[in-house]
Amino acid sequence: MIYHYLFIASSNAEYHSSRSHASIWQLLRHIMRKHKIFMIGYYLVLLAGLYPLLKWDKIQVFLFINQHYNACLDTLFYYCTNLGNGITYILLLCLLYLRGVSFRKIGIGLVSFGTMSIVVQILKRVFFSSSFRPLKVLMDEGKGMYLHIVDKVEVLTDLSFPSGHSATIFAAVCFLELISKRQHAGYSLGLLLLAIVTAYSRVYLCQHFYTDIYAGAWIGGTITFMVYVVLLKYESTVRGRWLSALYKRIDAYTHLAEKN
Repeated sequence: MIYHYLFIASSNAEYHSSRSHASIWQLLRHIMRKHKIFMIGYYLVLLAGLYPLLKWDKIQVFLFINQHYNACLDTLFYYCTNLGNGITYILLLCLLYLRGVSFRKIGIGLVSFGTMSIVVQILKRVFFSSSFRPLKVLMDEGKGMYLHIVDKVEVLTDLSFPSGHSATIFAAVCFLELISKRQHAGYSLGLLLLAIVTAYSRVYLCQHFYTDIYAGAWIGGTITFMVYVVLLKYESTVRGRWLSALYKRIDAYTHLAEKN
């Protein structure tokens, strides 16, 4: 309980001191400096990730990954791919709230997830509705029978681009990084590694091409950063006072419910 109040107090102090007079670009720079290890790592991953896109086509990359498998990796990726599930993200937010994270930050997580999901679904169903997944593409080319498919995995065939799981896990780890009170290199790099492994599992399990998960990584991380900055800036304006008041009321109601 004490931890919960200390968390809210420190969060409010940070909020008023760093955002009341800053422009949105100044706030963005401040956040990037504060989380520089994660930010540098994230954009280095995306920069390095361009090499396979420029060097090989998506089928070549997919087949290379699909041909390097073993039983241990089958089990690992079968389970860890669920970390990119939308239900897992919502359960994470619930757990964080139960652990004392303020509803202001949970609200940012919800808006980030909602915005990211809308963007992904619009891309999937409107702009890239004819983008098929690896199994169908390779079956049409007569190569599907040579694929390694992990047992008990339901391999999908349509709405391939971009990867929703990849976008979700990168949104989740970016959110966890942004709400963390202490900056630690091991924590930041561990989050990035978790996101990379989860995104990689989507190709390993024949659910996506590399291009799909790469785009998902861009979408999930970038949208989370931008939503975080925009909402924090909005809360510091006169028009955004209602949102801050709403967060405080919800947290106060939660404290009262806990006492009863």
